[in-house]
Amino acid sequence: MKRDERTLINPDIKVVDFGSATYDDEHHSTLVSTRHYRAPEVILALGWSQPCDVWSIGCILIEYYLGFTVFPTHDSKEHLAMMERILGPLPKHMIQKTRKRKYFHHDRLDWDEHSSAGRYVSRRCKPLKEFMLSQDSEHELLFDLIQKMLEYDPSKRITLKEALKHPFFYPLKKVV
Repeated sequence: MKRDERTLINPDIKVVDFGSATYDDEHHSTLVSTRHYRAPEVILALGWSQPCDVWSIGCILIEYYLGFTVFPTHDSKEHLAMMERILGPLPKHMIQKTRKRKYFHHDRLDWDEHSSAGRYVSRRCKPLKEFMLSQDSEHELLFDLIQKMLEYDPSKRITLKEALKHPFFYPLKKVV
């Protein structure tokens, strides 16, 4: 095993902090989830439900894999710029639906790549697959799962139930 490889020692998960938890039929505040794990539909004020949790888990998986947060920002426009640099352009239909028009110009993110913030994003962010530390099948499967969890459109994003059936988790079925 490589020294820098992360190994899961205890698979027990503790779920904590239900401060933003709601039932589907309750009022949903417009701003939820930890900034670094915030889904695009939340940033764009398009409404949210369970798929934003899938996005957050995808962010946590890649953070665990890399050892750092891929969206380390406290600014919404910069956050969107990081997403575009890592995942490609935001879908036009989401841009056209948002009330957050101040982030866009002619249906494109209004982002200056030559500003100091723009240079920071360019240096720090790269296409998702370029973060892979190895090209073996385990890494490929993990990144396929992460890609599906970080799908911009919440209606197309993998569900938690589907994610648990992803081939990345097949080796766990042998253990159980």
